[in-house]
Amino acid sequence: MAGLIPQAFIDDLLERSDIVEIIQRRVSLKKAGREFAACCPFHGEKTPSFYVSPQKQFYHCFGCGAHGTAISFLMEYENLSFPEAIEQLAEQAGLEVPREAGDDDRREAHAPLYDALDAAAEWYVQQLRQTPKAVEYLKNRGIDGATARNYQIGWAPPSGLIEALKPRFTPQQLVDAGLAARRDDGGIRERFRARIMFPIRDRRGRITGFGGRLIEDGEPKYLNSPESEVFHKGQVIYGLFEARKAGTRLDDIVVVEGYMDVVGLARAGFHRAVACMGTALTRAHLDSLFRQVSRITLCFDGDAAGRRAAWRSLGEALPAIQGLREVRVLFLPEGDDPDSLVLRDGLAGWEERLAGALPLSETLMRLQREEHPTDTAEGRTRFAHAAMKLVATARDPLFRDQLVERIGQETGLSQERLEQVLSEQPPQPARNPEPGPGHELPATPGGRAPARGESAPALWGALLARVLQHPELDWSQPEFRQVVELPGAAAETLRNVLAALDESPGRHTAGLLERFRDQRHFQRLMALAHQELNDGEPAVTRQTALDCARQLLRQHYRLRIRELTRPGSELGTEQRAELARLTQQLQRFDLPK
Repeated sequence: MAGLIPQAFIDDLLERSDIVEIIQRRVSLKKAGREFAACCPFHGEKTPSFYVSPQKQFYHCFGCGAHGTAISFLMEYENLSFPEAIEQLAEQAGLEVPREAGDDDRREAHAPLYDALDAAAEWYVQQLRQTPKAVEYLKNRGIDGATARNYQIGWAPPSGLIEALKPRFTPQQLVDAGLAARRDDGGIRERFRARIMFPIRDRRGRITGFGGRLIEDGEPKYLNSPESEVFHKGQVIYGLFEARKAGTRLDDIVVVEGYMDVVGLARAGFHRAVACMGTALTRAHLDSLFRQVSRITLCFDGDAAGRRAAWRSLGEALPAIQGLREVRVLFLPEGDDPDSLVLRDGLAGWEERLAGALPLSETLMRLQREEHPTDTAEGRTRFAHAAMKLVATARDPLFRDQLVERIGQETGLSQERLEQVLSEQPPQPARNPEPGPGHELPATPGGRAPARGESAPALWGALLARVLQHPELDWSQPEFRQVVELPGAAAETLRNVLAALDESPGRHTAGLLERFRDQRHFQRLMALAHQELNDGEPAVTRQTALDCARQLLRQHYRLRIRELTRPGSELGTEQRAELARLTQQLQRFDLPK
């Protein structure tokens, strides 16, 4: 079950809905073999890289990585919540969405918080109009009335909000919304006082929190809403809703430091800037932005703090580079920030400066040279070792090859020698936006058939990808039923997938995936569902999956045999019987030695 909507209804709705028809109403699709292609609606491009599969009822963009089911598409394209996407699909299918009793409706539970935040924003706007010093501050920063209205900028006076909202909201609701804080005596006080107020919106435009800036001396200069049921600072991207509202086809996005930079650039006519609300750039931020565009430019101050921030961002950005994704880096003159630069140099000057941003690879070389000068053998050695540690985090093999070549140019070391250094780096764990067992389910690179001696995670990924993408095949072979009994989250996931197929044999890929939307490894399954397999015939797909299952069983049996036969082990009757059974099982598998 997802929320209060029965899972059986979601399954039936997906069977009745055609993803090609749903997307065709919003995007111009053209037939491309067994699939349909278009320029991606989630990022600007001139050559189609967005494909829709009628067989899988699934879409995938090879440019920005966007992928999902009909429900996912409506959520992303229309900025809908999951229940709202279900409602829209049901309306198109002529169905009424049933509801199951027993759980609280989270939307209803959070409604008072959203209402309180909306009411506070309106009150802050009214206060700004009545506060000349705040209006004068914004004017001096180049913010005019139209921009202030577009971003709903307001003013929090030293007091008055609690009194104004008291008739509509309880003290606890104001605390839960992050607008007030508890005093030691149990009463409440206003969290934001004497600050310019910037509402923070989610992708649907709902206000989830605020950022407040002092205009006079004091600390802290910037204050954000606390974590709440509707505000999660590590996931917030300030200005993204406004950027999408200003232009539905964004070509690129520029990440700046704070909300004044975003608003100042918008005042000058630049509507592609966003900020991470004072938190360090994370992989979750990057993945969210790459769902909108394929090119991101990161802006940093030119001082030591800016370089430290750039180093941290390198570690997050390198693994995020895949396919057509691109990250560029712009170091600003020391003492300047984007809104002061655009105010002084104008929009043309800012655009010209932005055009000079360095590719991520060149930024890596530049920062490494500053840290490890290459004018000595020792410096070149340190450069190579430090750079190769970072290169090991890159996930795209072509990008990694290019980085190795550049490091060779900087250090004079051969690519073969650097590849050897790279092979000695410890394996990098997969970084997923969500916690959970996703790290146990990596896809086999390129969708190739697994080789002898392949790692267990790669085998699980290859096996799951084939079951997810071809639910119409017969998966009743004994090996598939045996492998799901192995320990670990990957086996449990496969067991649940096969159980769903047993329950509804005709289910397609999208229907299978939606069964797991509420589970933590949903995004990993989505990635496996769009991985290119290159198997050709269905018989090859099934045989490859069978080989994966057999290798997993073989690895497990061998490991258990080693445990039973380690020196000093004394086997009882049960252990000897188990050893005989495992040895017999191994002999059944006709696999290469």
